[in-house]
Amino acid sequence: MKKIKFFNAQNTIATIFSILFILSSSLRAAPNSETYPPQDFSSPRSTFNYFLKTMKGYKLGNKNAIHLARQTLNLDAIPNEAKNLVSEQNAIKLINTLDHLEYVDVSKIPGQQWVKDNPTEKIWIFKSEEIEWNEDSYPVEISLEDIGEKAPRWLFSKKTLETISIYERAVKANDIAKGVTAYNNWKETIKNKMPEWTSHQTFILMNGQWLGLFALILLAYIIERLIRLYLAKIIVLFLARSGIQISNEVNRKFTLPLGIILFTAMWSVGVQLLELDYQILSWFLRGAKVAFTFGCVLAFYQLVDLLCLYLERKAQISENKFDDILVPLIRKSLKTFVVAVGIIAVGDALALDMKGLLAGMGIAGLGVSLAAKDTISNLFGSLTVLLDRPFRIGDWVNIDNTVEGTVEEVGLRSCRIRTFYNSLITIPNGVLTNAHIDNYGMRTYRRYNTNLGIQYDTPVEKVEAFCEGIREIIRKHPHTRKDYFHVYLNGLGASSLNILLYVFFLTPDWADELKERHRLIMDILRLGKEMGVQFAFPTQTLHMIPSENS
Repeated sequence: MKKIKFFNAQNTIATIFSILFILSSSLRAAPNSETYPPQDFSSPRSTFNYFLKTMKGYKLGNKNAIHLARQTLNLDAIPNEAKNLVSEQNAIKLINTLDHLEYVDVSKIPGQQWVKDNPTEKIWIFKSEEIEWNEDSYPVEISLEDIGEKAPRWLFSKKTLETISIYERAVKANDIAKGVTAYNNWKETIKNKMPEWTSHQTFILMNGQWLGLFALILLAYIIERLIRLYLAKIIVLFLARSGIQISNEVNRKFTLPLGIILFTAMWSVGVQLLELDYQILSWFLRGAKVAFTFGCVLAFYQLVDLLCLYLERKAQISENKFDDILVPLIRKSLKTFVVAVGIIAVGDALALDMKGLLAGMGIAGLGVSLAAKDTISNLFGSLTVLLDRPFRIGDWVNIDNTVEGTVEEVGLRSCRIRTFYNSLITIPNGVLTNAHIDNYGMRTYRRYNTNLGIQYDTPVEKVEAFCEGIREIIRKHPHTRKDYFHVYLNGLGASSLNILLYVFFLTPDWADELKERHRLIMDILRLGKEMGVQFAFPTQTLHMIPSENS
């Protein structure tokens, strides 16, 4: 005698292609025109009566009535993921079996008096027999069991739910009992018209169920690919309007999570129509839930990149360089948040005890915070950089007179400085909270201070004219400060007359400063050549005094 398997023998490909119709029709519940007895499970009679009345309402069109009827079933052995679906399917199978067996006379079912007279009885069998199906013998039964602890609570037994699928198939050829409201819908009609071979079992599942799974995978894959292609075009057009061009590989990364979400969503809906064994269905639904959750997490993770691409474009056209620091911080913060929430969501989808895990993390948090005080200090340092804005991306800074260079990146833990000899120095943000930061990049003007040495034999009038000529060059220079500069004879050197050149350039960075400094010096050299002013260089003159004896 073979162990009973819980599955529906008739499954068809046609049911898969009717998913949308089922979803739409399930939302249209008929008005509750049936009056149901009060919910009472204190005896087999009251439970049976409540089930028959509510299922009659369901057969007459009240879709909500099945939610009442399924409460009469003992669902303790059904996993939570499949409990709602399996309970509804079993309620339908049970009423179909009863309708093909006989008209149930509720008055002949034991009532409360029988329960009082037999307090030790915990099970009552309505029907029990051994049937032949597919050349094998199966024991089947319809029974109720008392699962109440303090008060009687009679529900249709686990044994009933385990055998009702094969029982329904065995009696479906019988005529509907006289006086019974028949249950018919388009799905049952299609199943009954399918060939007999679809009801034969092949490796755990029925042939019809294998065909249904194949059709579901094929349909979900086609729809997923079509929608992904459409979404890919939308993403490209949206980014193109913002002036952002992305490669096909990047676009594929953006649409892949959406494809996972679409496929698993269609799989979750479609697999419920195959009326699989509740254990198999539970694994399918749990796997789909995990994949769906992972797809959502991955989608939000990629969405952060998509959002930051848009923000980076806005930051590039913005004059405020503060955006250049803010966008990387937003990216890293959002990704960290998405990953943290994703771990919790995936753990919950796997039915792990995330509350206990979070509680344990809270207890361990104190120890971790003490061990990671430097990391926390760096995080607060990044907030200091963000709020105080001591420098921006691209600024020339000097930190504590030990590190000098151009700010290249600001992160959550550290910032990176590109030195003028092209090395990359990483400085923890915690150091910046107490560091002396000299930001040359924040200068409005860039000072140039030097001495021009001319020969001692230069006439005084020519020295004065040369100084005035330099002042005129500064006034006409397009990138010098006009309201504050100095050009004066400032000292008598060992080998030259020293003229002080004290001037400020209005340039955005060091490279432009060098270019404008070059222009100024070249103009001064041309002026000196035109005026015949000779620039001095270190020389020594030896005076020979003849002696009296020579």
